[in-house]
This record gives sequence, structure tokens and C-alpha cells, in this order.
Amino acid sequence: MLFNIFLVIFSFISSVIARPYLPDKIPMHWNLAGEIDSYANKNYGIFYLPLMMLGMLILFELSPKLDPKKENYKIFKKEWLIIKTGILTLFAYLQGTIIYLALNPDKDVRPLIFIGLGSLFVLIGNYLSKIRQNYFIGVKLPWTLADEDNWNKSHRLASWTFVLAGLVILLEAVVVFYPGLVIGTSLFLAIVSPIVYSYYLFKRKSH
Repeated sequence: MLFNIFLVIFSFISSVIARPYLPDKIPMHWNLAGEIDSYANKNYGIFYLPLMMLGMLILFELSPKLDPKKENYKIFKKEWLIIKTGILTLFAYLQGTIIYLALNPDKDVRPLIFIGLGSLFVLIGNYLSKIRQNYFIGVKLPWTLADEDNWNKSHRLASWTFVLAGLVILLEAVVVFYPGLVIGTSLFLAIVSPIVYSYYLFKRKSH
């Protein structure tokens, strides 16, 4: 928890320090070709991600208290902390990436983004199988939430698909080969496969 608070504070501080050195307009979004397609005024654009991080930090702390299955969070307390930290670390990394690219506009953003995104998917994949039933994170479907065995089996598969998708994204950081198609397909399969499998388990059990 303290480290996550530090990440948020550090992101705000880094934004304040970097702001005087940034151009008036900073890049905020890139297309799949690595071209900037959205800018923002540095005075508020530089604080966009830190504010998002602050919102997520608050949401992460409130979610277990509001979740109908809040008792389950005690079972995967360590895994939940690691996932929260991973997500906030990614946003802090993206904040640093925006500052770096604002100062070095000739650099290709894609490898930097792919490294961050791929690492997060590998991290989450390693812990998804240990997540227990809840309404905030995971494959949250009526049949997974109603059947603990379905939930556990679906998340074991999700662990594999997330790790594999993460490795593909990390590989794209090196080769940058048709990233839209490759990464899009990988993410689609990583997310949809556990959903389809969970439905298959539900239908099989219903008969």
C-alpha cells in the first residue's frame, strides 16, 4: 500500500519537475504506426495519468469493502496487492514515457508501450489462477460467480492466455511486426478464450 501511494506521489512530483522543460503541446496518444494522433496542453495533459492513478488507488482500496464477496479478498490478499501495484506501475511507466517522448519526439513509442503492456499481462497472468470469486477483477460472468469450480478452472486458463499474450506483446517490442494484427489477435484470444471455456463448463454441467 505504501509503495502504491509513493508511485502516485512520485508521478505528480515528476510532472511538476518536468513541466517547465516540456513543449506547450505534449503527445497523449499514438496510432498503431507509432504516429502521434492526439496532443494536450502540457499544463493539464502532464497531470492526466497521475490523476488517473490517484483515482485507481482510491478505487482499489474501496472495491474490497463494496464487493458482495469481500471475504474472499482475504484469500488472495497478496495476489491482489501485486496486481494493484503492477497496474499503478504501468501507469507510472507510461507517464515517464510521455515525458520522454515529449522531449524526444523522434523516438518510436511502440517498443516502449509494448514493453509496459506486455510486462503487465505476464504479471497478471502469473496470479490470475489464485484470484478467488469477486465482482471487481477476473472473468466476472453469471456462471463463474455462481460456481466456484467454474471460476477456478476458467482463471487457470486465463493465467496461461494472459502470460502468452504478454510474451507476444514483449516480442513485438523487439520486432514490431504488424503490431495491430498480432497484438489485437493476442489480446482477443487471451480475453475471449477463458470466457468461452467458462461457458462450455457451465453448459456441460447443466446437462
